[in-house]
Amino acid sequence: MRLDKDLEIVDGLPFLYVKSLDALVCSDVHLGYEGVMAGKGVFVPKVNLKRIKEMTKKAVLLTGAKTMIVDGDIKNEFSEVHIEEFNEFREFMRYLAEDLHVTRAVLVKGNHDNFIERLKPGVKFESFSEEALLGRYLFFHGDELPASKKGSVLIMGHLHPSIAIYDKLGVKEKLRCFLYGKLPKGRELIVLPAANYFAEGVDTLREDCGEIAPIFKDFADVGDMRALCIGEGETLDFGTIRELRSI
Repeated sequence: MRLDKDLEIVDGLPFLYVKSLDALVCSDVHLGYEGVMAGKGVFVPKVNLKRIKEMTKKAVLLTGAKTMIVDGDIKNEFSEVHIEEFNEFREFMRYLAEDLHVTRAVLVKGNHDNFIERLKPGVKFESFSEEALLGRYLFFHGDELPASKKGSVLIMGHLHPSIAIYDKLGVKEKLRCFLYGKLPKGRELIVLPAANYFAEGVDTLREDCGEIAPIFKDFADVGDMRALCIGEGETLDFGTIRELRSI
């Protein structure tokens, strides 16, 4: 789905393609998730990295992108570096460089990415501490408001946006979605869905998004954002959050 001549959602995947940067953008990968959870006594199948590699390969093949931008939370643990985070980070970075021939890897640090510089994946990657201005795009994770006033398009993660739908029996299913809308002074905002396999997401129809993503507290109205939901091989425009809440 094209947002404009330079921006495209890779249909069915939690990736945005920026043509002018020749870059794929994703967020909230949370590598090492299963290992961190196992350390807390919660055991889940180890599938997250495998799924992320599969999605990334498909996105690279569809777009030919040579740059990968992770817009925060490439790792999972807050206060330390878990061994599984190190192993999976190294494997993912090498996979990008050696298997997919991605020539530039960029990380905009999120609130989970403490000590990320200590991880030495064996391939070069760039790390930005809070935000990165690349062309007309300002990338920031979203746990805090961006400091820069530059950039006509703001791209963030952190929120893990989704919408919940119910069938006739009342069974709920969450659909991950991009949020896309306008900001004051003509700027645009794109909120990326979580790439992590286990992150179902925050139901933007019910949750107080301002408590999770400060940009929706005083700066923008989530009700004005369009929910662009990703499914099997396609992206569907469900209209604005306000319209969906009224149904």
